[in-house]
Amino acid sequence: MTLKIIACEVMKEELLAIKPDNPVEYEFISMKLHLYPQKLHKELQDILDRSLEHSKIIFAFGLCGGSTKNLKASGTPLIIPRVHDCLPILLGSKATYEDFVKQEKGTFYLSCGWMITERNILSEHQRVCEKYGEKKALRILDRMYDSYKKILFIHTGCNEEEATMQQSKQIAELLKLRYDTVQGNDAYIQKIVNGPWDEEHFAHIAPFERIEEDLFGICDKTRETLHDKKRLGLCQVFGRRQKP
Repeated sequence: MTLKIIACEVMKEELLAIKPDNPVEYEFISMKLHLYPQKLHKELQDILDRSLEHSKIIFAFGLCGGSTKNLKASGTPLIIPRVHDCLPILLGSKATYEDFVKQEKGTFYLSCGWMITERNILSEHQRVCEKYGEKKALRILDRMYDSYKKILFIHTGCNEEEATMQQSKQIAELLKLRYDTVQGNDAYIQKIVNGPWDEEHFAHIAPFERIEEDLFGICDKTRETLHDKKRLGLCQVFGRRQKP
């Protein structure tokens, strides 16, 4: 039977770059659903409920703002990385990500996949400039991103990496943040595609059981708070309400 991998499109290129040892079926979820965890939760549950002809289902997701909490496995065993989001996956391990957090909080992480949505910072700023003027638009950005100190771009070897790097530099300049890059590591992604799905790095959910939050351990809450603040700020400033 075929293995199924359910992943966010933020890691699409990185996953497809790995040669699978066995037949794999992929299903990618829109990055935009991360703005609405309840919608993402429903979409993932719908996929699980109709994914019945597979030997295993692997999530290339973490807890992701609580969106995977209480998801119920179908009759197929479900495996999920023990991470809160995709950053440890892109960096190769949870330990590597935690080292970065200890070194400096207030880091805004980007990659080619993350730029799918984060380039909207540039387009939305331009729209606000045209509507309210540059001074007010810059004050809005300062208020929304005042907790960040640095942008760190993760190299993963995507096809359009040079172009997305340039856009990430523009974001850093606009937000008046320091800019740096780091080489990503595909070790975690390799495991997602080909295993081994060891208990240290992956939680195993038996058929018809649910994903419990305590499977993911405790990680840095500061970054989650910062990203929640940013998302809420975007919705308030640009006249959008978060939908349930």
